[in-house]
Amino acid sequence: MVNVLKWLGMLLLGIVLGYVLRDTGLSRVIDERRAEAVGTLASSYIASQTELDDRTDVKTVAGLQHIEVGVDQPAADVFRASGVGNTFLIRTAEGLVLFDTGLATQAAKHKRLLQDAVPGEVTHIVLSHSHADHIGGTKFWLAEFPDAQVVTHAKFLEGQRYLKDLERHFWSRNRLLYTFMPEEPPEGGMNAYGGITPDIEVAEGDVYAFTLGGVRFEAIATAGGAEGDDNLVLWLPDQRLLFSGDFFGPLFPMVPNLFTLRGEKFRDPLAYVRSLDRLIELGPEMVLPSHFDPISSAERVRQDMQRMRDATQFIHDQTVAGMNRGDSLWQLMRDVQLPPELALSQGHGKVSWNVRSIWEHYSTWFHFESTTELYPVQIRELYPDIAALAGGPEPLAAMARQSLQTGELEAALHWVDLGLASQPDHPELLQARLDALNQLLDRAYQQGSNYSETGWLKSRIDATESALGI
Repeated sequence: MVNVLKWLGMLLLGIVLGYVLRDTGLSRVIDERRAEAVGTLASSYIASQTELDDRTDVKTVAGLQHIEVGVDQPAADVFRASGVGNTFLIRTAEGLVLFDTGLATQAAKHKRLLQDAVPGEVTHIVLSHSHADHIGGTKFWLAEFPDAQVVTHAKFLEGQRYLKDLERHFWSRNRLLYTFMPEEPPEGGMNAYGGITPDIEVAEGDVYAFTLGGVRFEAIATAGGAEGDDNLVLWLPDQRLLFSGDFFGPLFPMVPNLFTLRGEKFRDPLAYVRSLDRLIELGPEMVLPSHFDPISSAERVRQDMQRMRDATQFIHDQTVAGMNRGDSLWQLMRDVQLPPELALSQGHGKVSWNVRSIWEHYSTWFHFESTTELYPVQIRELYPDIAALAGGPEPLAAMARQSLQTGELEAALHWVDLGLASQPDHPELLQARLDALNQLLDRAYQQGSNYSETGWLKSRIDATESALGI
């Protein structure tokens, strides 16, 4: 309670001073302290609502919420502000270079801590891609350093555009996976998404090279399957440091996230393979990602990048071969598995989802299975009539229970959906759904702890328990 009152007091003071000093340079500092106070309260609340599940065997989004905001120095003249996302500040004799700017709610604190550690003029802000947890602090830094050159991939603006245009759509989906999110996205001010205009755009396949204070920098456009087609990495060739953003995803190494449960465009698997080849050739001695900690073993980095490349190529090739054989999408989702030597974490990307993503990336959503795929009237609209033909919800509940007993969890959910279409509050069907979801959640943890999958299952479990009055 004392800490809450302290931050509330800081917030009130910031509001008053911000109004009084709004036309002075000091006003910006007051605004930053106010944003830091609000952000600290928000981060504390989110952490309190985000439990770490001891069933998971990989790092997860939940874990990111519990990373303490602080500053360390992972390499000479490189400073990192940690948190949900990392902000990196690289010191040279002639100025400072930023790589990524973190989440908006933590950005003001990141900025203060980094400037306390490394005072100086920021000349470049390099952004890895257009996701909010990587660009959230950019406006804070530009407010003080308006002449800093913002460097992005050439597709950054398009990524920012469609994410902003569909902000409410994606926000509502994300809230089902990450229930700690507020009901509405920020509408204005520093925390609002978007509004960043690059000064320098790097086309895919190109490099933007510059030297500052004797330090060579290369911003490399690297489209890929981890977090979209606007990936940009920063390479320091003399120090052999690779600032990877989310090029590898939030976990390293991992099955790439060609498909996102929350939405967004499909990612091109072969573009990612080409980008991985490019980075393998660089031979980095340290990878500094924008989530979690740096990896400093050159040999481990090389081996893991090669495994990610080979696994992505394998999933792609097996899917294409199956398509040419005439295998169904659903069969390939079951059959394509990574061999032991290419096994990777599926805590973010998932092999079966990538199979479907590759299929539909190449061959679209019409699977040539049913004419009904072409038209808006789908089978779910007939569920109430099918349930009536089956004799009502009771026989369907019995079928769901039978499927549960034989371990056919997906089939059990189909029977439940049919029955609930005719009686949405049927307790036996709801209980069968709850049992199926809990077993699917246990299986998800055993098979890789994919946190989009577990987040979705948990949200459905919560909704079902609420419907049952539990």
